[in-house]
Amino acid sequence: MIVFLTTVLVLLCLLVILLIMIQRTSGGMGSALGGGTADQVLGAGSAAQLSKFTVYGILGFFVLSFVLYAFYQMEADSSQGLLRTGATPALESNQVDSAVMDVSVPPVENIEVSPPPAPEPVATPAQAKLITPASQEANASE
Repeated sequence: MIVFLTTVLVLLCLLVILLIMIQRTSGGMGSALGGGTADQVLGAGSAAQLSKFTVYGILGFFVLSFVLYAFYQMEADSSQGLLRTGATPALESNQVDSAVMDVSVPPVENIEVSPPPAPEPVATPAQAKLITPASQEANASE
């Protein structure tokens, strides 16, 4: 039953999208995508009928959504596997065999650590030479 109603909901969504797309628009993106074709296909004056069908489709979508929600809640209430009992499950300890964990680690005392290299000095803006068009001309003439 739930699968059937979900399928009907998806088909109803597609129908509402189609109804909205073929209605007359005042311009914008809808007209670029073929909006307003209802007058050509269904004849003049079909805008009122399409508006009614769109409203009924959207109301059907909401009603069907709430019905499906109620069915899912009833299904969740009936299943005992999803309920929390409040008890903490016992932790299982996986004892690792000491023979498997035979890893030799070097002693810490024999490790020598050298200091990182010192950073190179960076020229400050006061030490930097200002290059202007006048100084470039002077350097070019030399």
